[in-house]
This record gives sequence, structure tokens and C-alpha cells, in this order.
Amino acid sequence: MNTMPRIYVIWIFLYIAVAVGCASPKVGYDYDPNADFTRYRNYAWGPGQHEASGDKRLDNPLIDTRIRNAIGGELRSKGYTASPDQQPDFYVAYHIGVKDMMIGSSTQRYIGDYAHGTHTTISDIQPYTEGGLSVDIVDAATKQLVWRASGAGEVKPGMTPEDRTERISQIVHTMFSHFPPGDRP
Repeated sequence: MNTMPRIYVIWIFLYIAVAVGCASPKVGYDYDPNADFTRYRNYAWGPGQHEASGDKRLDNPLIDTRIRNAIGGELRSKGYTASPDQQPDFYVAYHIGVKDMMIGSSTQRYIGDYAHGTHTTISDIQPYTEGGLSVDIVDAATKQLVWRASGAGEVKPGMTPEDRTERISQIVHTMFSHFPPGDRP
């Protein structure tokens, strides 16, 4: 299983998903139009442990469990079966990340006329943390990436564990609303 390319590690800047508050995350997906998704019946998690990021906000076994449970639940709801002991049809992997950002706006004001007046700019800069989650589906036979979804949004650090679980589930559900692409018999 170590022959699987590193591409199976989905870039899922998810801490957003895990801790995003009210703001709607941005979710997108892509897939290989030549892949035959109708032949996929069972899956396994990509080989190896989840890659540590070095960020304590992300390297959290509670988040890992929430993400895996949400993804597994979505796959089961679509009729896929986990197959840890047999050869799967596809592998699933995820990756999360966060980055500190700044968002701001400015307003310009003129006092007096434009030729002789005073020009003032008022800026409002707010720091925030953006997180993301990516999920990859890799064909087990070819070891090729066939589907990827990603979500990104603002992280809200004050969420309760229940809020985090719900937020991750919502984001993963939105991501998997695009899997498999097209109709499945």
C-alpha cells in the first residue's frame, strides 16, 4: 500500500470545517470524467496515519475522529461499505490546515471641497483564521486521484464540541453532495 502516491492526501484546510461559525464555507469539487464511479462499492482509509501539521489546533485526535465519522457517515449513506480487511475499490484521505488572515475595509471622507478640502481614510482591519478541509477519493487499482472536494472558511475558536461536530458534518455533507458525480445505478 505504500505505492500509493502522495496525491491521495487531500488538502483539506478544514479546521474551518471543524470550527467555522456562522459564515458559509466555500466548497468546490473536481473529478476525473473518465473514472467509472459505478464500479465503486467499498472503501478504505488511505494507508498510514494522518499527516501531522505541527499545529496543535489541527493535530487533535478529537478533530480526526469527527472528520472520519462525518466522511464515513456520508459514504455509508450513499451505499458504500468500509472494507478494512479486503481490497477496497477506492481509498479515502483528508488533510486540514489553517492560516491567519486579515480582512479589512476602508472609507474615504472629504471635508470641504475637493480642491481645498481634507481627505481622510478610515480603515477597519480585523484578524481572523481561515481553515480548510480537502477530501480525496483515489482509485485503489490505478492509484489515481478520481475525485477531490475542498472547503474553506473562517474558524470560530469559541465553538463547543457539539458545535464542532455539527459544523464538520455540515461541511462534509455539502462536499459529498457532489459524490459520486452524475447518477449512480
